[in-house]
Amino acid sequence: QTYKETNAENALAAIRSSSTDLGSPNTKPSDALPEDLMKAWASIPQSVREALVQSENMMMTATENSDKSSTGEIHSAGSSSGNNESSLGSDDGAAASSNYPLVEEDPISGAKIVLKPLERAPKNVFSFVKTHVDEKEEVVKKSSSTVTTKTTVSTTGRGWRNIFTLPISYDVNMVQHGTLLDPSNPELLMSTGVHPEGYNRRFAVIDEAVEKIYGPQIRNYFVQRKIDLTTVILNGGEPDKRPKAVDTILDAMCAYKLRRREPFLAIGGGVILDIAGMAACLYRRGVPFVRVPTTLLAIVDASVGVKNGVDYCCDLTGESYKNRVGSFYAPSSCLLDPAFITTQDKRNISNGFSEIMKLALVRSSDLFELLEAHGPALVESRFAPNPTTPPGVSDRIIDLSIQIMLEELGPNLWEYKLDRCVDYGHTFSKLLEMVPGADIMHGEAVNVDGFFCCVLSYLRGYVEMDVVQRVFAAMKAMALPTNSPDLDSKLAWQSCKDAVEHRHGQQRIPLITGIGESICVSDITPDELDRALEVMKQFNHYN
Repeated sequence: QTYKETNAENALAAIRSSSTDLGSPNTKPSDALPEDLMKAWASIPQSVREALVQSENMMMTATENSDKSSTGEIHSAGSSSGNNESSLGSDDGAAASSNYPLVEEDPISGAKIVLKPLERAPKNVFSFVKTHVDEKEEVVKKSSSTVTTKTTVSTTGRGWRNIFTLPISYDVNMVQHGTLLDPSNPELLMSTGVHPEGYNRRFAVIDEAVEKIYGPQIRNYFVQRKIDLTTVILNGGEPDKRPKAVDTILDAMCAYKLRRREPFLAIGGGVILDIAGMAACLYRRGVPFVRVPTTLLAIVDASVGVKNGVDYCCDLTGESYKNRVGSFYAPSSCLLDPAFITTQDKRNISNGFSEIMKLALVRSSDLFELLEAHGPALVESRFAPNPTTPPGVSDRIIDLSIQIMLEELGPNLWEYKLDRCVDYGHTFSKLLEMVPGADIMHGEAVNVDGFFCCVLSYLRGYVEMDVVQRVFAAMKAMALPTNSPDLDSKLAWQSCKDAVEHRHGQQRIPLITGIGESICVSDITPDELDRALEVMKQFNHYN
């Protein structure tokens, strides 16, 4: 890439025009080549010339084999296939290696694949030749002998491979407590991007509950900044997390004429952030959006990942499915102001603590000890300063939770790895939430699931009963539910079957092996679930 494009093209033309091995240091230029081409060739370092020559020669051989295949020629003998894996799609770039063509083996068919980067997009686009060798053996027994016939058939195909790694990067910003809606703080406006002078309008999706409390402050912020704010107000309850809500946002975007690179604001709880993220992914095939979570649950969970989605009711089955339709789509940024939490009621704050408890159980004994010591007081004070909680503890709890979530999600944003400890509490909770008429919030269902899994860990010998009792006491002290009348044998086993479907053929259910440690298992049985339900009866869940 350090050489002019014309030089590179001329150099390649020189290779193709001459049978002389120009890559060899002992070779003299061919008289048939123009002087300007030879000067261009000479301007390229020796090592690069040798690599180019090797690439051309090997690719010509591969192309010849492809031509033979297209005429129907069948080879009687198989060829050896390379076992080298290419560096395509690596973090260092698709064309990180200088040894071209790259040779790899198809993990499914076993075909040998020879790839060569194209000149104008060497890190992304490759031409390839695939060679598949199929060996068959037929044994025929006759009266006096056995005849074994071996047949080797080699087939060759060609094509192109396109590789592009999405440049995912987004900041999760901790805003100074209580200042996000202060007109003197530019962060909220700056998050909506840089626009041409005179473009004084913005678009926002706002939770109905947030609108009632903070609506005047939000509008005043933009009025003071001389910005015309267009809003869509949606109910942020779980029953409204449906495709219709996404359509409402898309309609408003069309009327507003949102630009392709214009970030919009999503202000509210986890449901609103999920719905708005889904709309952002769909509108013009993707527009940027800024998450502004306003609940404890959203601050530590929904705001920091890249998942968006809605619940879906299937016309064919007549059943509703939790988060069945969605996308992996990152926000352009997140703005976290814990001051929003103080306007939540105690039930919603306990609901948010469930996701923090989940992270403590699977990843951090330090976080669990903070919850044991200070969780109940923070629920009572609704995360406001109080006499029994030392300064900085609430911030420390939120910081630890966000860091743990990002550490788990960051290397696995698209969930290629399905054994995920952050799925703790998300196996049985999905069906608990979808029971018609059930009065249970998302975090509450997660906590019931989490305690049930704690009992499963005890039955397997992963933890002692004193650990289960310690977890139970911490949960009850923060007013978190530990059981549900809807959690029975049928629902529990159906949840395991749904997990097999969702997690690609295995249960992959996270269980703790100690406070702050976990594993994933895939062999839970109906009998094991029934025994766990019996153990659950030993605890006083409803007082």
